[in-house]
Amino acid sequence: MLQLDNQTPFKASIAVLPNKDGIDTLYVVIKATLTLRPNLSLAPEQVPVTMADEYYGEPALSSLRSCSEMHIGKPGTDVLLVGHAHAPAGTRVQRMHVSMSVGDRRKQILVSGDRTWQFDGTPSAPQPFEAMPLVWERAFGGFHRTADRTLAEERNPVGCGFVGERSSGEMKQQPVPNLEDPAAPLKKLGQLATPTCLAPTSASWLPRRSFAGTYDQNWQRTRAPYLPADFDHRFLQCAAPEFAFDRYLEGGERIDIDGCTPDGPLSFQVPASPLDVSVRVAGAAQRPPVNLETLL
Repeated sequence: MLQLDNQTPFKASIAVLPNKDGIDTLYVVIKATLTLRPNLSLAPEQVPVTMADEYYGEPALSSLRSCSEMHIGKPGTDVLLVGHAHAPAGTRVQRMHVSMSVGDRRKQILVSGDRTWQFDGTPSAPQPFEAMPLVWERAFGGFHRTADRTLAEERNPVGCGFVGERSSGEMKQQPVPNLEDPAAPLKKLGQLATPTCLAPTSASWLPRRSFAGTYDQNWQRTRAPYLPADFDHRFLQCAAPEFAFDRYLEGGERIDIDGCTPDGPLSFQVPASPLDVSVRVAGAAQRPPVNLETLL
């Protein structure tokens, strides 16, 4: 019988899951919730551990609201940014930039107001906005079903702007992405673009899906229902590639976020929290390593 004695102010959960080799393994998940304003401090209400993926709508047609935090372990820290682009307080803008830096990594997003494709294949003028959701639905992507197949931007099939085999007339009045790479903004229909967002990515999208392993007849015969031999733990990382680290953040790394709050930029350091986990299995005590896997 599993028993958990949580002596921290945080939320925690435990589960026994088969690891990559099919060995039943005890996993401990600890989740801390902090406030960012007026300074970094423990939130009065701690958010429970997310036990399963949660979507904004139907899983095949919407992006992840939050990823499951109960799994067999990430190989490095995911850093995610969920929220809105905010114009400065009391203003409306047609365009602005959102940026996030974590240590020596930085990503900037060009955020434009709502636009549609015109008949000549160019975007309409952006509508002024106060706040814009930073979700994959607002980034380049999408899919197009033809009579005999489905074409998709597999890095973001729930986005907008993907043409497929449609004509400019068919794309007229369709939405243009709000979130873009500032180095390559969309200027014409059919232009190649990179989906740009910092929210969680779905397990069925690329590149995550490429790390899932091979589920063929050999797997059915030799390993099912356990994970295939070529399963890669990077499959469990849901951050955009720029912020899916190949190492664990240790605390002290500087975080800078600009454009996401109406009262100005956010700057803080990843808090160091030396947690001690003691596990007793069949009377034997163990102290497993504690890794920072997700920073949201």
